[in-house]
Amino acid sequence: MRRMLAFIGGVLSGGVIGAAAARLFAPTSGDTMRRSIHQRWGSAVQAGQQAAQARRQELETRLVEITGAHMTDELAPRDRRAE
Repeated sequence: MRRMLAFIGGVLSGGVIGAAAARLFAPTSGDTMRRSIHQRWGSAVQAGQQAAQARRQELETRLVEITGAHMTDELAPRDRRAE
């Protein structure tokens, strides 16, 4: 029982010391860090969407080259018909 209490005390004190060290040595405040992460996430999503669109164009061009036929409105995906 005594060893268990010593272990729990060690874990708790280690957690408190670790949290204090993280707080003291953090490069920026929490709000600034959240804004930075949000901006990076937005940039990554936008880059992914642009890459997907470029790849789609590339594959559609290749399909036309292989089949010799252009996509008609009947064959185009529903979300592309509105364009």
